[in-house]
Formats: sequence, C-alpha cells, structure tokens
Amino acid sequence: MKELWCAAPVNVHRIDWIWANAAVLAENGISMPTSWEEFNAAANKLKSAGITPLAHGGQAWQDATVFEAVALGIGGPEFFHKAFVELDQNTLKSDSMKAVFDQMRTMRGFVDSNFSGRDWNLATAMVMNGEAAFQIMGDWAKGEFLAAGKRPGIDFLCASTPGDGFLYNVDSFAMFDVDGSDKEAGQMLLAELIVGKNFQKVFNMNKGSIPARVDVALDDFDPCAHTSAQDMAASNSGGSLLPSYAHGMALRGAQSGAITDVVTAHFNSDMSSSEAVQMLANAVANSM
Repeated sequence: MKELWCAAPVNVHRIDWIWANAAVLAENGISMPTSWEEFNAAANKLKSAGITPLAHGGQAWQDATVFEAVALGIGGPEFFHKAFVELDQNTLKSDSMKAVFDQMRTMRGFVDSNFSGRDWNLATAMVMNGEAAFQIMGDWAKGEFLAAGKRPGIDFLCASTPGDGFLYNVDSFAMFDVDGSDKEAGQMLLAELIVGKNFQKVFNMNKGSIPARVDVALDDFDPCAHTSAQDMAASNSGGSLLPSYAHGMALRGAQSGAITDVVTAHFNSDMSSSEAVQMLANAVANSM
C-alpha cells in the first residue's frame, strides 16, 4: 500500500444542475430549458418582466462552476475531456471554446448588479424567495432548498444544465499513514462508518448529493436524487461521466487555477471571446 492515497468516499455531487423557482417559471409561461438557446430566450423574457434571470455569486469558483456546465453543454463530453482533462491546446483555442465564452458573455447580462462577492447559498435563497428564477450550481444547493422546507417539483425544479454528460465531485475523508495499531483501528472504524449504508443514506439525503455506494436504496430520496443516480449510471455506461475541473476532480491546482483566472477575468470585464480563448491557452501552457 506504499505511495497510495486511501480515502473513504462520502458522496457524489453532480455539478451541472440548474435550479429554478417553480412559481416564477409558471407565472411567466416558462419551462425548464433543454438547450442554451431556450435558456437565453427564457432569461430575456424574465428580464423584460423585471425578474433577475440568474442568481449568481461573483466568486471565482462560482464563475468556474457555470463555465464548465456551459462548456459541457456547448462542446459535449469529448470536447470537455480534451479541454479540461487532457488540456489539449487545439481544443482550448477552438471555435467551440470561443462559443463557450460567447455564452458566458450572454449570461453576464442575466445576473443582477449586486452579484459581486455573493456567497452561493445567498444566490440559492434568491431563487427560493422568487427574487431570481434560475441558479446553476452543484446539488449542495438542493440541501438548502430542503432545509428550508421547499419541495422538489412543487416549490423548486431541478434539471441538468443543457447538454449531455455528467460532471461529478466526490467528497472523501483521506487516511494518512499513522503509527500505532490503535490509530489504525480508529481510521478503519471511521472509514467503515463513512461507507456504511446508513450513514451514506442519512448524510446524502441532507446534503443534496447521492451515495458513493451504488447499492444504497434510494427509496426515501427525492426525485432530483433519482435523476442524478440514473444520469450518472447512463453517463458511466456511455463514456460521458466526467470529473469537474472547477471542483478539483480533473486537474492539479496550478492548472485549474490558471483556467479559472481567465474565466473570471472574462466574466468581469469586456474582454472579447477571442481574447479569452488565447489567454486561456497561454495560461494553461504557462502552468504546466
């Protein structure tokens, strides 16, 4: 076991979710979007009605969360893997990547003027309270809805962001090499409890994620969790189950940080998509 990291997985978070206030959408005759074109049309309609289309917190990691969901939707799973796992320069500089930044520029117009520095849970609260229609965020946002007594399918809606594939993040407890059989026994007990079916069920029902164990019954889980589990299984079979770059699953810190720096610089300026693509390719190359 030398030179191997050992960790007990707690859960699987899906990153590419879109959450919506059910009443706001119904009152404005809007369905959950299944393409980015539909999302843009819905957002423009909401904006015209005086409603903030997209609840967003202007923090770099939140910009990156939206960006990778857009990248998966516009470019597809193979594009995403080449760009954010393989760091392929041709893909980073491609027209598809430019289209991703084009969509990000469009979405910048859908957030409110006070978004800078807002914590993610406050953005979730905007959707809960009807101040905003949508939020793009991992399924920890669902934990906020549930804790507030909101009901999936009634008070709030959940769907994957437009496109194919599944972006995941796994929370784990890492076990370090320790001296002494008593400490090793403690680690083993902790790991056994974490991966136990009961803990996996109770923890994930509250966190908004799904169990890391695929043999945990989901009977008591909400419809969003069932969708997540089904989509994960389908993506795993179809080769489109992908690690989140924004949440530390795909890249080392230097590379992911370089990408996010460009993403947030573009989102918070008037930088063109062409400039952003070139800056992205250069930043990744310099981080290697």
